[in-house]
Amino acid sequence: MQLAPHSVWQKQLEKIKIGKSAHLASLRGRILDRNGKVLADNEACFNVCLDYKIARLADERFWIAQSMRNSDPAARIRIKEKFQEDFNCLNEAIIKCAEFKKCQPAQILEQINSEINDPIWKLRLYLAWKRKFPNEKFEQAVPDANERIRMASEIDVAEMHQPQSLFKLENDDEVVAAQLKFINLKGIQILPSDKRVYPYTSAACQLIGWVKPWNPDDNEPNYSLGDMIGFTGIEYICEPVLRGTDGKIVYNIDGEIISQTERELGKDVTLTIDIDLQQKIENLLNNPNIYPTFGSAVGIVVIDVNSTDILAMVSVPDFDLNKVRSDYSKLIAAKHKPLLNRTIAEIYPPGSSAKPIILAMALAERKIAANEVISCPSELPPQGWPRCWIYRQYSYGHDSQWAYEGGNNARNAVKGSCNIYFSRIADRMEPRVIQQWLEVFGFGSASLQTALSNRTFEESAGVIGSGKREGDYLPPIRSVERKLFGIGQGSFRATPLQVANAYAAIARGGYFQKSKVFTSDPVDTGHSLKLHNEYLNAIYDGMYAVVNENGGTAASQFVGAGFDSRGIKVYGKTGSTERPFHAWFAGFAKDKSQNTIAFSVIVEGGQHGGSDAGPIARDIIALCIEQGYLK
Repeated sequence: MQLAPHSVWQKQLEKIKIGKSAHLASLRGRILDRNGKVLADNEACFNVCLDYKIARLADERFWIAQSMRNSDPAARIRIKEKFQEDFNCLNEAIIKCAEFKKCQPAQILEQINSEINDPIWKLRLYLAWKRKFPNEKFEQAVPDANERIRMASEIDVAEMHQPQSLFKLENDDEVVAAQLKFINLKGIQILPSDKRVYPYTSAACQLIGWVKPWNPDDNEPNYSLGDMIGFTGIEYICEPVLRGTDGKIVYNIDGEIISQTERELGKDVTLTIDIDLQQKIENLLNNPNIYPTFGSAVGIVVIDVNSTDILAMVSVPDFDLNKVRSDYSKLIAAKHKPLLNRTIAEIYPPGSSAKPIILAMALAERKIAANEVISCPSELPPQGWPRCWIYRQYSYGHDSQWAYEGGNNARNAVKGSCNIYFSRIADRMEPRVIQQWLEVFGFGSASLQTALSNRTFEESAGVIGSGKREGDYLPPIRSVERKLFGIGQGSFRATPLQVANAYAAIARGGYFQKSKVFTSDPVDTGHSLKLHNEYLNAIYDGMYAVVNENGGTAASQFVGAGFDSRGIKVYGKTGSTERPFHAWFAGFAKDKSQNTIAFSVIVEGGQHGGSDAGPIARDIIALCIEQGYLK
């Protein structure tokens, strides 16, 4: 007899000594709003679970693997006899589940495969590939599909020895009914678990995001089947913080603990969002009786200027976070892309909402003086220059409108949104100078970062050149496009958050800071735009006139709002774009105590910034007063 080395025997003895282990699941952290209101939480629930040893008999791949191992006809007969009892249990489970769910047995069979067999088989296939051919594509390394099935069938995973959830029980009555229905049925158990719930359903849905079941394609280590993983929004960005760490207790064969790893609960994350403000804005947009643009896609950002906190990020249409997984195919095909967070992921020509920014750079570069008049005559412009909207609509120019009010100077050009004025001053600047100014105003780069995670939001940087940025290369603005950038058209593209950030910088007296969405993040140190008070006053004067003076492009929408009488000054700028057609309103509002909010509103398909986006902005200001952000 040959004796094995002592160390080998020792390892075998250690294996024998180890008994069962218990998994200690972590609890996912919550997502809270700025006031501590719960936006995402965990709720205890019960599931009807089916043992995998029963479920696998519904999987064609299981039978293919069995037949490949046993090619002899007699052996195949013995296999069927071996599994006959479990197969009968499967059929009984399918019939009883169909009766319980009031559906066809075929639907239950399909659910067993989609919810249990497919995920487990996918995991086994993935592990077979990674263990055998980690540097090749599995299909190329093993072209024969049946051979891949055979290899996967040799992989054993823990989930094969655990009950797997088939469907959730929605309430206590269903739990009791299920216990009675499935009593003494082999292979079926009613087991507790927790599910992710979103108390505010659709409010801030794109920002909050949601979780999904983990699968091997996620390329995230230390997960197993049945685990949930952040898929979009904050749930994805903060996955490392929210998830926590599972624990484990290992017992010996006598039931004594031989090792224990404590679980670490996931941490809560707190957003700067005011969910009440967010929900009230969304309710306005979803009411068919308030705005004529009901049904249009809308993006809105509201920022507390002094703290840089984002108070609301609204993107409609929206969806119910509690139903998103079941509604996913419908949502992804929907016309107005409800899954898209259009406040940061979609880019638009900013249109005339860019004009105060163009004015700021032209004044700072001394390409125009605040009192200099640029003629906007009652005639068509030279070929290649944009027409003024007022001539297109009324057949006269701003020269006539401002004949007794100082002419078409800086403040009146903002007030009346004169295309002639802004295309001319943009054309006086070098293309690279325009780009440099747009960059310091926050355009052309991502706006949201967080110290909580190294993951990034699904956010667009926008376009500030005659083409998209490729890495560090920023395409220049073609000289012929300067005049179009002056009116927020051409290749110029921005997100609603970038526009709101730019107006927050103007509201701060020419100091740019990125806004933040997590309360724990530090305030951005930012940078000064070095705008003299003279320049700022011309911009403020024009933006105030937009809202508060006859002839202002949004004045009719703010008549009777009563903001001025309360000591709240509103400064705004309308915008409209063509090809694509959109309506903008952006600006800021400030009370006597210097509490200030900045905002941007875009209505996709809107025709006029004043009448389509202006009323929404007006009502947002009223809600900010109601919520105490303006007093």
